[in-house]
Amino acid sequence: MNGGRVTVQDLRFKRGGREILKGISFQVEPGQVAAVVGPNGAGKSTLLKVISGYLRPASGTVRVGGVDPVSLHPSERSRLVTYSGDEPDPAFAFTVEETVEMGKVAVEAPRSRVALQATLQAALEALQLTGLRDRPITSLSSGERQRVYLARAVYQDPLVLLLDEPTTHLDMAYEVHVVEMIRDLAEHGKTVITVVHDLNLALRSASRLLFLKDGRLRYDVAPGEVTSEVIGDIYGVEVQVASHPVLGTPFVTPPSARKA
Repeated sequence: MNGGRVTVQDLRFKRGGREILKGISFQVEPGQVAAVVGPNGAGKSTLLKVISGYLRPASGTVRVGGVDPVSLHPSERSRLVTYSGDEPDPAFAFTVEETVEMGKVAVEAPRSRVALQATLQAALEALQLTGLRDRPITSLSSGERQRVYLARAVYQDPLVLLLDEPTTHLDMAYEVHVVEMIRDLAEHGKTVITVVHDLNLALRSASRLLFLKDGRLRYDVAPGEVTSEVIGDIYGVEVQVASHPVLGTPFVTPPSARKA
């Protein structure tokens, strides 16, 4: 396997006779955080599900670590890539700890219970869940459940994490914490591709922004290359792009009105 490199080439996906993804190509390297952004219905979540192997493309290729995830047994695929996204309300009252443990579909080699417990503890601590570990997941708020699902993905410890709106339902403090965790994962060699609706959050957290519109990849740029013209083309609004007064990263002011 070629590390956690994700390569997408001329990817197309259809649903019900409608083409959702239209010839998308890009590559994300280990250590990078790529944010997939764009308007509703652009194909962002579908793209992540195709990369994960959950959905099969109509044509084109996806390679994760040099292999097609669809060709792998689920246990092999789980060591390579994991998708974490919106989930239905839990039907069973598993504890937080039990839910996170479900992320460990397979391990590379037999490991002691002590080693697994240490890994589990690290995942719970990463999402600040140690105080909730014995709570039934059915008793948690939507924001707390979101952190549990992220901890489950972290516990699985794949080379590539596909995170679909990971900060949904989170308050400001936990949003900042999750962004820092995502950066830390990348700094430790993980490849992270995440769908983000908040453009300013994407500009703060990602090293690459993949702008989708109508199922096509319109721009693949670094945060510093995002301009008001790019945003106007994608979202149809007039904005100003300035430098964040504290972070120094690009910052988008709210739109004054939708473009005609």
